[in-house]
Amino acid sequence: MTLQAALHSPWRLPVPGPAFGPYPERAAAPTRVWLDGLQGRALPAAQARRRHFVAEVRSAQESVATPGSAAFTASLAMLRAKLGARGLAQGVTQQALAHVVQAAQAGLGLHLFDTQVLATRVLLDNRLAEMATGEGKTLAVMAAAATAALAGVPVHVVTANPYLAQRDAQALAPVYQALGLRVAAVVDGASEDSRRHAWRADVVYTTARELIFDYLRDRLRPRTEMPLLRGLCMALIDEADSVLIDEARTPFVLATERHDDAASACRDAALALAHGMQTGTHCTLQPLQLRVELTAQGRDVCDAAGGLTAAALWAHQRHRVELVETALAALHLYRRDVHYLISAQGVEIIDPTSGRVAEGRRWEGGLHQLIERLSGVPPSPLQQTLAQLSFQRFFPRYWRLAGTSGTLHEAARELRHVYGLAVQRVPLRVPCRRVHAPLQLFASGAARWSAVVQAVAKHHAQGAPVLVACETLADADLLSRLLQEQQLSHQRLDARQDHDEARRVAQAGERGAITVATRLAGRGTDIRLGDGVAQLGGLQVIDAQASPSPRIDRQLHGRCARGGDPGAVQQLLALDEGLLRDAVPACLRRLLQRACGHQGTLPSLLARALHAAVQWLQTAHQREQRSLLRRQDQDIAQCLGFGARIE
Repeated sequence: MTLQAALHSPWRLPVPGPAFGPYPERAAAPTRVWLDGLQGRALPAAQARRRHFVAEVRSAQESVATPGSAAFTASLAMLRAKLGARGLAQGVTQQALAHVVQAAQAGLGLHLFDTQVLATRVLLDNRLAEMATGEGKTLAVMAAAATAALAGVPVHVVTANPYLAQRDAQALAPVYQALGLRVAAVVDGASEDSRRHAWRADVVYTTARELIFDYLRDRLRPRTEMPLLRGLCMALIDEADSVLIDEARTPFVLATERHDDAASACRDAALALAHGMQTGTHCTLQPLQLRVELTAQGRDVCDAAGGLTAAALWAHQRHRVELVETALAALHLYRRDVHYLISAQGVEIIDPTSGRVAEGRRWEGGLHQLIERLSGVPPSPLQQTLAQLSFQRFFPRYWRLAGTSGTLHEAARELRHVYGLAVQRVPLRVPCRRVHAPLQLFASGAARWSAVVQAVAKHHAQGAPVLVACETLADADLLSRLLQEQQLSHQRLDARQDHDEARRVAQAGERGAITVATRLAGRGTDIRLGDGVAQLGGLQVIDAQASPSPRIDRQLHGRCARGGDPGAVQQLLALDEGLLRDAVPACLRRLLQRACGHQGTLPSLLARALHAAVQWLQTAHQREQRSLLRRQDQDIAQCLGFGARIE
């Protein structure tokens, strides 16, 4: 096989060496034809091939020896030699997966269902597998990672957060050990030497943030030093849409601190000027974009303020306008316990997708320092950019890329266009028993929160566990006070309790439990039901957050009725709060509030139509943001000369 054929063979797996180089990575994203999205989903022949694949794996299992025995070890050695020579060719893949399934059963006592075997095939084919919550995505990803690792491919498993990375690496270690593979986790806080050792494992569980920053560090490292990673050979992404879509609006910047007294003086001048401006007269607010634009009158005021400071940057008119607009955004749009929280570490950004603290992340353009000043926190040093990269340019550099999530088909077109990934739905193992109540859209937040408390009290009286999803920390604080007034004991799951997530999630499905959570949709954690809870109707989800897309709604609603369990979802929103307040014009909002009538809610059909329209507009806006970031990222890469491969 020629080098060119080896690089592009669908069966050949990339490994560091002569064919792919010491640090394998793609120079450009793979391309997909439009028919690729149909393969394996609509074509009868493809469906038959999938059923045949599962049958062959089951047949191969019958001849696999008991894991840990001498026969199993000898069989595994022969299999690894075949994989090294033939890659994931037909026949040898089924045998490898059969060994993995047997190791999982022996090491964990868990049997992979046919749907999980099918999902493994999808992942090994460089596709995205849509699997509903509770269908066993973690085991499917493990099976695909182990199968590829048996062929000598370094595999990175990207999880939604550090807790999941550590949990999965520890929980699945017996399976990997039975297969003669080493597994490790890379999370924040580890030293460089320990990280380098961990990245040498056969399978590494980590987060996208740790992965991309270590990759950027490798790009800046002298050629004489050993890199952290072994290249970008294969990545399997759990909660793939959260990583590839939701988090793709923010570039990741590797920076170093710098002190600049002139920049500090400019910020002080901009903030003083912003305090004297009036919204509507001097500036217009764009809450959805978190941007402020000066009006002509505002620009006149800004032009006349050239003497506020002697700093050279302030004398530059364009820079002065941008800094004043940033100061106005910090003053009017960025809110505590919504976009950030104050802790012992200072101002910490709240990730809008996961509700977690975005550790180590800082706003650019002086925004972070302006918010620190407004919050009474000592300003942190400015950041000087060393390297910048977005997920949209990073993940296509993997030779093999796949992933899984419960909510992919809404973003299938963008995933195929940006990452070259086709989406394939995996059928449910058992029918879904989730019950959806009609959407209720209230005229005011006060009426909505009153209805939420009543619903919580009703379910709690019946003994069913309740999960209430709020949009922000401020909303969670308000609801917590209302529940305390009704003597309804509850627990919180938000950015302030990240360290205690495992215990709180474990208790959320117990009889009578009440959990108030923010942005649970992006946390990638299942909630298991306690004894007897299924007979009470399962977990009751009350959705009180206006999500920007139906896909995120489905992520949240999928926290109940997992794996054939019962469960119910009730969505309660308000016209004057969150996304609906920011997206619906004030005049239309007043008309709709009048239409709510004596019950205080809009008619169900009108409520659904309005909610769908707002989500459609917001989804389109976020898609444009990602497209703009991708273009900017490409321009920056050209300016920095940051495109050379590591040889």
